[in-house]
Amino acid sequence: MTAALEEAETRLLHRTSPEGYKVFESLLRRMQLPRPEGDAQLASGVTLRICQRLYLGGRSFDALPFARANMILAANSNNDVLKRRAHTASGLLLADTGDVAGAIDHHTRALRYAADAQDNVEMSRVWNNIGSAFCVSGNFSLGLACFKRVLALVPAGGEPVFSRYAAYVNLSHCHFQMEALGEGYRYATLATQEMTPAIAEQDPHHALVLYRNFARLLVAMGRLDEAREQVAAAVAMAAKVGSPRATIAATTAQAAYEMASGSTDTGLTRLDQALQLARSVPATLRDTLVCVIRAEEKAGFAAHALVRLQELSDLVYRTAIGQMRRHVELADVLGRTENQSDQRFEQTRARLISHLPAPSAPSEWKTLQRLAVGAAVRIDSTGWHGIRVGTLTQALALECGLPPLQALEFGLAAQLHDIGMASVPEAVLMQSGALNAVERHLVQKHTAAGCEILAGDQHPRMIIAGDIVKYHHARWDGEGYPAGVGGNSIPLSARMCAVADTYDTMATDRPYRKAWSMEKALQELRNVAGTQLDPDLVRSFEVVIRREAANEGIDPSLDGELENFHKLINALTEDRGFI
Repeated sequence: MTAALEEAETRLLHRTSPEGYKVFESLLRRMQLPRPEGDAQLASGVTLRICQRLYLGGRSFDALPFARANMILAANSNNDVLKRRAHTASGLLLADTGDVAGAIDHHTRALRYAADAQDNVEMSRVWNNIGSAFCVSGNFSLGLACFKRVLALVPAGGEPVFSRYAAYVNLSHCHFQMEALGEGYRYATLATQEMTPAIAEQDPHHALVLYRNFARLLVAMGRLDEAREQVAAAVAMAAKVGSPRATIAATTAQAAYEMASGSTDTGLTRLDQALQLARSVPATLRDTLVCVIRAEEKAGFAAHALVRLQELSDLVYRTAIGQMRRHVELADVLGRTENQSDQRFEQTRARLISHLPAPSAPSEWKTLQRLAVGAAVRIDSTGWHGIRVGTLTQALALECGLPPLQALEFGLAAQLHDIGMASVPEAVLMQSGALNAVERHLVQKHTAAGCEILAGDQHPRMIIAGDIVKYHHARWDGEGYPAGVGGNSIPLSARMCAVADTYDTMATDRPYRKAWSMEKALQELRNVAGTQLDPDLVRSFEVVIRREAANEGIDPSLDGELENFHKLINALTEDRGFI
């Protein structure tokens, strides 16, 4: 059994060996049955090692099935340490994939096991994890309270302790985000004093984050000579670690230094590269967006910064903080802290808006609309695919509670989602059978082609359109393109457009098949909710379609009734006094 597990682990960690997954899953199913304690520990240890390797490689989505299998292994054992470690692994992976509420739930369960054992060091490690999950959600005041709880459990003095060092690193990050530079600098200094070679070797990524924190604090304080040394250390450590999150951390520190030193174009380009990479590592996206917003505002790109701020708002406020408040272990921490995120968001938004001219359409908008219609004709004989998708996207945005003007901008921007289809050979688009690998690649390139068409325009609507064009084929489970971008890491505008695009494609005629009924198309949306599409948005979209169909006296179950679908679209385009 030991040899089989180790062989499966080796094969599993290579993407080119899918048989490794099958072998390992088969072994885990056997191991999940009640077995001797030694067998359970062996299987759990191998599974956790796989989860860690995948996590460090930016493949946390891939690791989740194995974390779930490990939870079953632990539950079937009588070993509380295995159970605590299983919950910890699940919590770290869920936070890394953007499920903050799920992460908090697992970490809270791990905290119970550590508290039952009266192990202060283990409790301090869990509180670090809980605080880090709050930081992923953007709630730094709660994160700060958790990290201070770590220091209460392992107070300063005596031998260095990793969890105390990690808390210092995390506190420096929290204070930087909350613009308390003096306190951030103090905790970064304490972390440096606490870090021994053994601690740095234990977790090189934490050492890298410390260098990044120090660099950004020093840049913000105007101490560029000192910052340069920290940036160099961060870049060197990132090369050693070699993971996507390490690259993101070093890149943002380097960009901040370059912009403060006068190399604005280089810094902005580097930040844009970091942002694209961060979309495949959801836990890093919030911090990267903050860096981009600050940099773009400083460089005079207020419109661009405002769009990113809205994306940040969506990322922060859709992480189900309310679910976290139900946990008894956190009640006293939550009760003593205030979330100042709303106030800071509104202050930043007001400052950015003050730099913008009055809203208007981009000067080239009508030209781009015509290009989009021309591209759509090749897959939809009416040419109105983009217009319909825009209408459906706007209706979905309104249903989800977005302000009317923002919903309108989402809808207008979504009209251009397939503008890059003009780059795909017509023979490929007209095929009735399955596409081969080369043909799929040609079709997938339409997103990159669309981005090139829209590149360089700083108008807010064009920035939203660029996000939609690039990410409307990203899947909720991270299996779409661009590769690895999933969940809330996909911009909200693109997630909404994806639902509308998928529905319109099914509800209208295509070269390779006839239209489905609106009811059948809704059923298929439900089938792919949670894998291809955002499940919450699918539910809201179905509410819109059923309500409008009832209002117009339309029977959604009728097959091929395009007239009814177009009637519904026309009803959604009516001016109902929203704006």
